[in-house]
Amino acid sequence: MDTRLNGIFRIVMLALSLSSSVALADAATDMARAKNFYNAQQLTDAAEIYNKLATQNYLPAQAMLGELLNYTESHVEATGWFIMAAFQGDPDGAYGLGRAYAEGLGIKKDPEQSLYWFKFAADKDNLAAILILENAYRKGDTLPVSVDLKQAEFWKTKRIPLEAAAKKAYEESRAAAQKEIDDKAAANKKADEEAAKQSRKGQTK
Repeated sequence: MDTRLNGIFRIVMLALSLSSSVALADAATDMARAKNFYNAQQLTDAAEIYNKLATQNYLPAQAMLGELLNYTESHVEATGWFIMAAFQGDPDGAYGLGRAYAEGLGIKKDPEQSLYWFKFAADKDNLAAILILENAYRKGDTLPVSVDLKQAEFWKTKRIPLEAAAKKAYEESRAAAQKEIDDKAAANKKADEEAAKQSRKGQTK
């Protein structure tokens, strides 16, 4: 871990603790709303929710806000949020910080720090970090590691069931979303039919 960032982290944490006097009411619901906005490319709406939750020290929102800021090329601010999340143990934040160090996004390039944070994220089942480590140990040309096929196979073995679980969760989420759409469509159709029925009754009187 980069000890140079510890002082910055402590100061920002103090500021957050002083400014976030209101407890998070329903962060999961807000995150779901923000994700829907993000997927629909309504980035301003997504950013507003992520920023609200991030400033209340909700770690998943900090990592997502970092991703969104990177998408808009606000790399320095993005890396700041990755630091906040990573230093508190969030795997997505750690992955984002590892990528920042690897590519020099908002922070000076540092391959050793990049490797540290990718390993940190991978140990907590971050799929993107696991894949990076698997490829690095297989090829030996992306991170400061030597080719080590045993390590590559270790990360591959860890990756496969996680990918299967992620695919299943995605498919279940899509099915649930489609069911909600179908249920709303059926309810609207029923309401329209009932309205038409009442209208015909009124006309026959």
